[in-house]
Amino acid sequence: MEIETPNLLVIRHEKCSSLGLLEAALKPHSVPFKYLDIAQNETLLEPIAHYSHIVVLGGAISAYEHQQYPFLYDEFKLLETAIAQGIPTLGICLGSQILATVLGAKVYRGQAGREAGWCDVQLTEQAAIDPLLDRFPQAFKVFQSHQDTFDLPSGCVHLAKNEKYTNQAFRYQNHVWAIQFHLEIDEHVLEDCSAVIEQELKDSEIQHTNLTQLLNEARFHSPSVAPLANQFMHQFLWRQEGKVLSAEC
Repeated sequence: MEIETPNLLVIRHEKCSSLGLLEAALKPHSVPFKYLDIAQNETLLEPIAHYSHIVVLGGAISAYEHQQYPFLYDEFKLLETAIAQGIPTLGICLGSQILATVLGAKVYRGQAGREAGWCDVQLTEQAAIDPLLDRFPQAFKVFQSHQDTFDLPSGCVHLAKNEKYTNQAFRYQNHVWAIQFHLEIDEHVLEDCSAVIEQELKDSEIQHTNLTQLLNEARFHSPSVAPLANQFMHQFLWRQEGKVLSAEC
């Protein structure tokens, strides 16, 4: 059985960020992907429909700072078009907050403070039948670095939570996913973005966590996250009509 190879667009807000652990699902099948550095005012030369899937990565800014960062207006419009056209889309951290904004929900500074480091996340009952999360453990540790949070957009399915912030993941219809946590981050991605992480810790006046500690924890936790990231990305790319197709069939 022939399966059409996906063509992936990755929107990023920091030059240091990357697909990281999520890229492992792409390599065996030579899935092409393009980074769009939208914060550097890079624009697409082709229609969004040229891409079969979209991933929106994180960043240090806030989704509600569109007046300070005008490129966000262009990003909102681009994602509105993609969602309307049914293109499977995944938002991570800032990307999840941008998708919440596009879908009409409020994004704001959380009162519980910054989540920084390897945090517990629990799946909701609805996640047990979600096409991307149905084979995940009910609880797992994953990297987080955020203080903004969002309300659940109307009509969306709540997929994950934890004690600090209730809205950790959601799905809109059957083609849009938003996760507040970072399945892509291991020690290599973390080191690449070390300057951004250190600035976030400084801005949040966090004294009990530092970059060295986070890197050591990443080396410990990444082997457990890597298979989850690979499974999640595989299902995102090859699921059709609610089913996941084997890339080898």
